[in-house]
Amino acid sequence: MFIKGLHIIKNPTKMNNMRDITILECTLRDGSYAIDYQFTAEDTAIIAAGLEDAGFRFIEIGHGLGLNASNAGEGVAAATDEEYLKAASSVLKKAKFGMFFIPGIGREEDLKMAADYGMEFVRIGTNAPEADKAEKYIKLAKKLGMTVSSNLMKSYALSPEGLAEKAKLVEEWGADIVYIVDSAGGMLPKDIKEYVEAVKAKTKGVEIGLHAHNNLSLAVANTLAAIEAGATMVDSCLQGIGRSAGNTQTEILVLVLEKLGYNTGIDSIKVMDLGKKLVNPLIHRTGVDPIDVTSGYAMFHSKFLKNVYKAANKYGLDPRELIIESSKRSVVNVPEELVMSIAEELKEKEKRKKEEAEIAIREIDFETGEGVLTAGEKVKKIASELFSLSKKTGKRSIFSVSTSNKGQEVVFPFIRMNSISVIGNCEVNTVRQVNEVIEAIDGIVDVILVDADKRIGGKNLLQIVSEFVKRSEVISYKDTDAWAVAAGALISQSVRNIPKSKIVIFGCNNPSIKLAQRLSEMGARVTLWDENPDRLNKVVKSLNLIKDDDLIDGEIDKIRASTNADVMIGFDINRPVISKKMLEKMNQNGLVIDASIGSILPEGVQYAINSGLKVYRLDMRAGLSGEIITALETKELIENVAGKGEINGVTVVAGGFIGKRGDVVVDSISNPIRIVGIANGIGGIIKDVEELKRHEESIKRVKSGIAMRNISLI
Repeated sequence: MFIKGLHIIKNPTKMNNMRDITILECTLRDGSYAIDYQFTAEDTAIIAAGLEDAGFRFIEIGHGLGLNASNAGEGVAAATDEEYLKAASSVLKKAKFGMFFIPGIGREEDLKMAADYGMEFVRIGTNAPEADKAEKYIKLAKKLGMTVSSNLMKSYALSPEGLAEKAKLVEEWGADIVYIVDSAGGMLPKDIKEYVEAVKAKTKGVEIGLHAHNNLSLAVANTLAAIEAGATMVDSCLQGIGRSAGNTQTEILVLVLEKLGYNTGIDSIKVMDLGKKLVNPLIHRTGVDPIDVTSGYAMFHSKFLKNVYKAANKYGLDPRELIIESSKRSVVNVPEELVMSIAEELKEKEKRKKEEAEIAIREIDFETGEGVLTAGEKVKKIASELFSLSKKTGKRSIFSVSTSNKGQEVVFPFIRMNSISVIGNCEVNTVRQVNEVIEAIDGIVDVILVDADKRIGGKNLLQIVSEFVKRSEVISYKDTDAWAVAAGALISQSVRNIPKSKIVIFGCNNPSIKLAQRLSEMGARVTLWDENPDRLNKVVKSLNLIKDDDLIDGEIDKIRASTNADVMIGFDINRPVISKKMLEKMNQNGLVIDASIGSILPEGVQYAINSGLKVYRLDMRAGLSGEIITALETKELIENVAGKGEINGVTVVAGGFIGKRGDVVVDSISNPIRIVGIANGIGGIIKDVEELKRHEESIKRVKSGIAMRNISLI
């Protein structure tokens, strides 16, 4: 089903002081490279409608490699060519839509099929030296009534005069537009000027276009150079999305041309909104990618990167060296055998250099100059570092507060980082210490994370912290859950066959019980040790009742418990419990985890290291990160995703909010993008096909409402 009614067009203000420039918007085609060709037909309908509303009159859609690419083994797109064409034709009323076509991938029947859907332009892409491959397809497309562009890919493979000769040929065959294509993103503005002027001088009346890539951050500059030299049609993509380092950024190009006085007919505000809402969430690259930059410098096409990486891995070389050397041999075709032979040569050169070179190692002493800091000074320093790191990385700053069993001093473990946050933490023992810590971090860090299980002086730690905090956000977690998660993750990543492993946990406390349950759920045979038989029996009985499979047993004799163990974990928080004698009884190549820090006797640690046992001190980062992500995402769910609302007159619910039967379930209340289903009134989704048909009108209205929100039509 495609969304109707998205073709509201507003006439842009005309500017007549300079000639008109046509921007061909190719987000939905070249931009698809960046997401493995996964724009859906619905994405195409929504984005194309938004582009038309913003004023674009040429919109390219479909697979990055053009017609029939999915069938030709070039990566399977999210929709078929027919579905893309149907989506565009269903919403576009003023803009022309077209697709790319590469001879050898696309076929004559594909062009005919596209014409049946009303496709008004096609861009036929060939490597510049191989322009003759396009002749019959240019002539066929013209017969079918299409505007035809000849895109001379890797234009830099020929001199400006050589490219102009090819441009003259394709014009004779009927091409309306000739595109200079900077496929590697490595051409300079002066190069673009020379190519445009050469083509202009050699052709009679064909339009000249430029398709620029941004490997050297020159896509906008090159586009301006092309326009100044006489090009009248240029390509761009929203947010610069596209193959390799991306394309000329539509939002920037429109504003720059507007600033220079050119008439594009594009509403720059709508363009920026489209890019921010619909394309920015798809972009994962940040900063400058060394491979993209090197490819631009060397005029190396990203299509051949797989060959470079394969050779680099085989010979232990820097892929950038291979890119540069390969491009010296060819910028059009770089087969695997060529790269491998170059890699052999480079490896031999590298070997000779190493034999001749003298390696000097210098030691540099760094003085911290910190002296002895008080607890308050330390926490201020950590908070400042967290703040700095969070601003540099764009992550949230989090400070975790728990209690310690290691004396009365405040303990400051190291700062850590995960995918969404920068984390500092401390362990406190008195209310005065809590107050001192909170005074130093409140308002500096985004979130103060508090262990809800801990108490100080008979009072809950979370309550104490909440009373002191005025500006930062307070979120609770459970340290014991984090311990169990971290230990379980370490074991699951280190032990090949958990169901056949004997895992012994020394200590019968909250975290060890939680870990035993997690491991038994993975199918492991778990032995819990505790010196108190009554407590041990009660715990084991309770755990097996929950699991109903008797995978957990208890043992009060440490030697018997250790015999033939594959994994031993020390979770006794009061004293060292694992000895050398115990470790001697476990299986060779076993895994030993010091989970409570200090649970292994010194002689046991030394024995484990000398005998080849793997010994780990439990790192809490994985467990704590998991707790933080769960807490933050739950908060986000409650505040921005879950709830009840209305879209286009239809009641919608999201985020687990239970609605009435017939309410439309969407993925978010504040920023809906997708429809999940129709509520059955008891927390689930209606599955009956016949009943779902009765709600088609509601689904259609919500889809249309979401689309209109996204492209700013309301």
